[in-house]
Amino acid sequence: MSEVQSSKSQKRMESKKRKIKAFLEVAKLNDDEKEDAKRPKLEEKAEDATERKVVNGRLTDKPLLEGEEYEELKKRLKERKKLLTQIPDFRLKSVGELANVEREKRTPLFMSDIQSLLLYCICGDRAPYQPHRWCTMQKWNRLTNIICLVLDGVGLDDFTSSPPPWMVKHLPNSLEVVSPSSYQASTAAELALLPLSGKIKENIIKKFGSLESALERHEVFKAFRSIYPVKVQEDSNDEKVADMRDSNKLRLLLSATQMIEENYPIPLKGELEDRFKDYVLTKDEYEEVHLGSPMFSVDCEMCYTLAGMELTRICVVNEKGSVVYHSLVKPHNDIVSYVTKYSGITSEMLENVETRLEDVQQSLRDLLPPDAILVGQSLNSDLSALRMSHPYIIDTSVVYNLTGDRRRKSKLSVLAHLFLNKQIQDGGKMGHNPEEDALAAMNLVLLKLDKGYEFGDVMLGGLVPEMTEEGVNVVPEDTLDKRQNMMTSIFKTAKQQERTVAIVADHVSMDEYEKFPALIAEAALVSRGNCMDEVVKMGCDNAVMHNLTICHANVREETDGMTTEQVMGRVKKIAKKMFGFTSQNGMFMLVLGGTSTQNAMVSIAVNKPDVKSFRS
Repeated sequence: MSEVQSSKSQKRMESKKRKIKAFLEVAKLNDDEKEDAKRPKLEEKAEDATERKVVNGRLTDKPLLEGEEYEELKKRLKERKKLLTQIPDFRLKSVGELANVEREKRTPLFMSDIQSLLLYCICGDRAPYQPHRWCTMQKWNRLTNIICLVLDGVGLDDFTSSPPPWMVKHLPNSLEVVSPSSYQASTAAELALLPLSGKIKENIIKKFGSLESALERHEVFKAFRSIYPVKVQEDSNDEKVADMRDSNKLRLLLSATQMIEENYPIPLKGELEDRFKDYVLTKDEYEEVHLGSPMFSVDCEMCYTLAGMELTRICVVNEKGSVVYHSLVKPHNDIVSYVTKYSGITSEMLENVETRLEDVQQSLRDLLPPDAILVGQSLNSDLSALRMSHPYIIDTSVVYNLTGDRRRKSKLSVLAHLFLNKQIQDGGKMGHNPEEDALAAMNLVLLKLDKGYEFGDVMLGGLVPEMTEEGVNVVPEDTLDKRQNMMTSIFKTAKQQERTVAIVADHVSMDEYEKFPALIAEAALVSRGNCMDEVVKMGCDNAVMHNLTICHANVREETDGMTTEQVMGRVKKIAKKMFGFTSQNGMFMLVLGGTSTQNAMVSIAVNKPDVKSFRS
């Protein structure tokens, strides 16, 4: 290295040293300033250190409460804790969440679901049925009052097109509900009438505490009109429907709610509609079911294919026990397992079969009349294999119950042995015989029709066979009166629990209630208003005087010519006013009854006290 290069390198090194020294001096000055800033705080803490105490093994400088101040805080905390244990709490279950209007795809509830909540809030565990399907209501007995504001002529579409901010904020649980108008029924009747047998209700409440699915029986005659293409008969009316409910045959039909719970393919709007979009209806148009509607028992056998379980055999039997359709079916996908010990199907049986699923579907569509009632054991599996949907179903696994638990089903072979004294499904490796199974299901239904609605169902206190010394199962004689009154009201049930119900309505709405004089007779107060404002005023005046106040008006009667936004503004004004009369720990329910072309909407809120005030 030359002398010139060495000199330049030495100068660079000295320059770096000077810069580092200057940086260290600046850093020291900064550190001194920080220490000076901290010193007053440290001195202050040092002075307070003598006042710090050890609490639960930890050093704290927080002042400890003593004497009156401590007792006052302890009292406030106790009051807050007590308050929290007394606040009624309404929560949605998964079924309820699926109906929430905030969802893009919804599965609506039925008006009977709303009715069950109202009655449970009045009677609690003593109610003849409970809303456990879709929601929970804790501390129901702490509800101070219930206000049910029913506004007909406006529905879900009106709300979603112009949702008032106040309603969105204060009524968070807003749910889609099938509109009674869509199946030619009134909101008044669907909310207030309970299709229960007084005698059965009394016995079941005494023995079991509840009567499952009693309410939904009447949906068979109405709600299916909004789900399936049912042609409404010109002579159809509510009185005729009420008379038909006394028929054991029609009382055994599954309701729309039951079909959902039992996993039947039902094209109800929302997720179910998407799930079953590829399913075929048994008819393009149905007729309303009636006393003379024919029954057909269906049994299917399936095999495992690359696509899952697929149909390989079907048999249909009529009420006379005659086979009206029987066919082997070749799946479109390769069979992985014939499951012969259950299906009875072998590879040889399907070797020359050309019938496909779509052929069976068309044959059933040609065979079944538009008011046919399908009978079977857990028929939801058969319909899923058929990829078909049908509205009128009698399921022997539901109408017969030996376990005392709706979720635990008895096998068809057990039911046939006990009630028919017949051994079925005993073919061993040969598998089941669909003709034998279909006939057994039909005979079980015919037996139940002869013996009575409660027969064979321990949940309803029904009779079951008794074995004689010869080992034969004998069905004892049923002494129950088969002609029982199937109509009561939410008002009567509330009155029996020493709860009062008031109803105020405009002329149009009150006319619907007065179609049922027995219902009106049980109400503690019945008032008719000349206009909507008068009805709302009467509702507010009586809101805190009764356990349940139903305020019912038809919005369209006074909003004709208004825009949707203006109508919803009127709805918001009425709802806000009545919500103000919901006492602390009271429940407010807004029912937009819907129309024939749009579903209903129900919003529910509990007026909870502000527990934050107990924190300060």
